[in-house]
Amino acid sequence: MTRTGFRSVGRGFTARLARHKAAPHEIDQQGHRGMTLIELCIVIVILAVLMATGVATLMRARVTSNEAAAIAGLRAIYSAQFAYTAGCGQGFYATSLVVLGAKPPGNPQGYLSEDLGSSLTPARNGYTFALAPGAGGITVSEDCNGNETFTHYYASSAPAVLGQTGTRAFAITQAGTVWEATGAVPPDEPFEPPDRMAQ
Repeated sequence: MTRTGFRSVGRGFTARLARHKAAPHEIDQQGHRGMTLIELCIVIVILAVLMATGVATLMRARVTSNEAAAIAGLRAIYSAQFAYTAGCGQGFYATSLVVLGAKPPGNPQGYLSEDLGSSLTPARNGYTFALAPGAGGITVSEDCNGNETFTHYYASSAPAVLGQTGTRAFAITQAGTVWEATGAVPPDEPFEPPDRMAQ
């Protein structure tokens, strides 16, 4: 075999050896190495873990935000009842959230904002609110709009979908303390363990 033949065989062997060393990776025309199936699977698994962690963190943040809004809503109801009893209620409390949302004579707005005072059981930020007579409460005289009043009241907020919109339920009375209970059922009077003051 001539020297030219040896050179040709040598170049062919060198090219095959280079391709063998590059395997199992593929090399494109620009010399970039591709990913193997195993590497691609690992990347997919890592991305899935990161996405799951991100979704869980987002859900926890959403639940925390909803619960904070539920507590704030009950405190708004307490403030509205306090103002109502000093004004239109003539020393007593409103029997419904709609009554608190109604405008007293001569006032441009009600005691409670429309998002809470336009329905008997309004829903806001994943929680449903309600108002009922408090322990030992009775219905008494009419207010300035001709509505009956309570001597005591009990307001509550419960998650619309337990675990998704909230994990705790809350309640408040004329005493002004927000109480909480784990689950979808608000704590009932008299408040006692496992009920606890809301944090």
